[in-house]
Amino acid sequence: MSLEQLAGEHDEEGLDAFYISFGDLMVILCVFLVMLLTMSKIEIGSFEKIKSVMTGTTENTLVELTDSLEEIIEGIPGVPGASVHLGKDGVRVDLDTGVLFDQGKAIIKTDALRAIDPVLRVILKTDYLVDVEGHTDDVPYYRIIDNETVTNWSLSGKRASSMILHLGNLGFAPERLRAVGYAHTRPVVDVTGKRGPELEAARARNRRVSLLIR
Repeated sequence: MSLEQLAGEHDEEGLDAFYISFGDLMVILCVFLVMLLTMSKIEIGSFEKIKSVMTGTTENTLVELTDSLEEIIEGIPGVPGASVHLGKDGVRVDLDTGVLFDQGKAIIKTDALRAIDPVLRVILKTDYLVDVEGHTDDVPYYRIIDNETVTNWSLSGKRASSMILHLGNLGFAPERLRAVGYAHTRPVVDVTGKRGPELEAARARNRRVSLLIR
């Protein structure tokens, strides 16, 4: 076999290897594009999970933030009445209003502030936006206090605003924050058909202030 024939065979082998690698790359890119196109709305949590898989690290992602907050909330001494999870819309920290406020009130208890501040300071170090959501249970609430009508809607909004005020005092930039009052319209537990202690437990879960980090 001549030198020219050997050189030709080596060139063909090199080209074959190149085409295989290039083909694999194109398949990966096509799959990624299909995933983007099929998502009618980009879900922050899903994107961050994909990002951590693609890069091989959770550093500077919502995944890392979730782990950090979970360590504080579930550690010692922990944060009573708090929970955290990474959802499709971002990291959600749920805080029990029974721990935060007196019944029917919108001023955060001093002890509650001390408990949640370690969580808030971790969030402060990031650049994420924070939506503060106030939620009540489904029990109709109507009071007239100091000539002002107070309902589930106004109470949920005032509690969210109270948390916003505290976040501002901690150093959060105003443009990072948004307050929303949802009243009873977004329960985490459906109360339909529930009675007695089961109903009360469901309503207690639904009374919360949520921090959505996105």
